[in-house]
Parts: sequence; structure tokens; C-alpha cells
Amino acid sequence: MPKTDYDVIIIGAGTAGLSAGAVLERSGMDYIILDKKREIGLPVRSTGAVSMEWVKRIGMPTDSSIVSANISSMSFRTDKGNSINLNFDRTVGIVYDFTAYEKFLSSKFAGNLNIRMNTRVNSVEGNTVYTDSGSYVGKHIIFAAGPQSNFGKKLPRNEVLVAYEEIRKASPRADYQMVLWFSDMAPGGYFWDFADKGGRRKIGVCYYPTEGKSPKEVLDRFTEKYPEISGECIDTMAHQIPLGEPAPSVTSGSYLYTGDMVNAVLNTTAGGLQGAFWTGKTAAEAVIAGDHSLYQKKWDEEIRPWLLKHHRLHRRMHRKGVKSISRLMTLAKIMPMSVKKKVFGGL
Repeated sequence: MPKTDYDVIIIGAGTAGLSAGAVLERSGMDYIILDKKREIGLPVRSTGAVSMEWVKRIGMPTDSSIVSANISSMSFRTDKGNSINLNFDRTVGIVYDFTAYEKFLSSKFAGNLNIRMNTRVNSVEGNTVYTDSGSYVGKHIIFAAGPQSNFGKKLPRNEVLVAYEEIRKASPRADYQMVLWFSDMAPGGYFWDFADKGGRRKIGVCYYPTEGKSPKEVLDRFTEKYPEISGECIDTMAHQIPLGEPAPSVTSGSYLYTGDMVNAVLNTTAGGLQGAFWTGKTAAEAVIAGDHSLYQKKWDEEIRPWLLKHHRLHRRMHRKGVKSISRLMTLAKIMPMSVKKKVFGGL
């Protein structure tokens, strides 16, 4: 008979679930990861851009095989003409090849993880997880099922950004490896142009969908305004990003919640990889210690306060659309360059 009883059941094989699995694998703890997908890392759910400050702070992998581009120059702009341009003498950010990155987490970061794909979780009752292929019992259950999961709080429409990206055939930019445009064409979000590999660039948008236009229509309209980002589309990515206030509680009985399910997203950049990795790792460490309150404590004292700073800054940045951002950029220009590099390089 197949094994069905485990110390830990992880629901979801995304970044949060895989980082939790890596910690448990290294500890020798008995666990299984369940996911309905057919393949790790697909469909793509992230641009893959992360600052080196975050990578070092929480121990994210940096193997060259999973990095599409290194970022050492960046430009923050509005479509009204304001800009802050930064050039560093070091790598301050990386762009992951998202699929390669998650495959790395599943097989090389801590060894091959115990994952069962093609397994849809239908319900969780107590410590029993019911799937379309049988049931499993776990002493601890880590939820890492993403923002659209049936097992988390339903997200209000006004707290969810839509993200859409096209991988376009295009030569590397001659000026900056990363450009962000803030525009009222993308309310609450921005357009981006990120370096990629092999004659490709990542061109995308995230925004509150208030006009009824599709993300592709919004991105195409912006491309008409800035033909420098044009190029043949060879692949796409689309997903939702929760931008509400980070949840006050991340544990309940034998359950631990991670990643997008608890709004572990840096609202200023709509970056979710950092929060997913950090919460998955911390939840697993608490399970190993046999004390879920350690995860709640870390959340209360370190993770949530950092996320709240970004949440409040995002609200301030977008209070009056691009006018607010232009005002903040004007104030930022009087900062010493060393301060600007610390602030913007750490996003």
C-alpha cells in the first residue's frame, strides 16, 4: 500500500512549498508535497526579479544555471518625464529563469524533494487531506497554495493586481538592465523592461484592472507609446498578485499558512518570491522545532513589519496616481546618491 501518513503535508509546490520542503528534506523529517500541476515551475507565475539584499537576507539560491540576468543598472520613471537613474559597481539584483529556479528548488537545493504532482487537493478536514487520488494524514499541514486557493481568505477585488508579461525577442538595452515606468495607464502598478538571456527581454505590466481592458491591450497600448520595448512575443506569463495588508495570523492549530495566502508580498514592487521563500522556510523551521508559535513570532517581529512598510509606502505612492509618484521622485532626487542607491537597490 502507498504511504499516506506523514509528519508534514505541504499543499502546493511553488516557491513557498518548495522552500519549506527543502528545510524538511535537510532535517530528515517525514513529509510530502502535493500539487495539481503536471510540472514544477509551470505555468510561470513570476517575473523572477529579486534584489540581492533579499537573496542574501533569506538565503535564496544564486546558482548560475537559474539566473537569466544580473542587474547593476536601473531606471525608475514616470511617463510624465520624471526619472531616477542608478548605476552600481556590483550586482544589486538578479532575474531568475523562473521554471529553472523552481526545478532547482525541487531537486538540487537540498536534494530531490518528495513531491507528488498531478494530485489535486479537494479538501482538508482536521489533519486529513483529501485528494482526487486518495487521502493523506499529517501531524502538521503547511498551506502554500497561492492567492487563488480555496483554502485561504478570498481576496477583495480592489486588493489584487493583475500581472502580464511577454518575453519578447529584443537586443539588450544599451542604457539600463531594468526599467520601471509608473503610469496612470497601469493604476497601482507599473510597466517593466527587464533583462533576460539569449536576445530576449521581459516586458510586462501589473495594475489594478479598473478599465475593463485586457492586460495584453494595456501592454500593447503602452508599447505604442514606447516602441523601444517592442519585439516579437515568444512567450507570456499572467497571474494575480495580492496587495492587501499582510495577514495578522499565519498559524491555526496544526495549520501553517505561507506566501501569497498571507499576503507575503512586497507591495512597492509586487514581488512575491521573497515572501514566499521566507515564509515557507520559516514555517518549516517551526515545524521541525515542534512549536508553531515560533513561526508566528518571526512573522510578528520580522516578516510582517517589513511587509507593512512596503504596503504603506505603496498606498502613499499611488494615492493620486502618477502625480504622487512624481512628487516622491522629486523629493528622492535631493537624497545623497548613497542613500538613493540603498533605498532603490534594496527593493
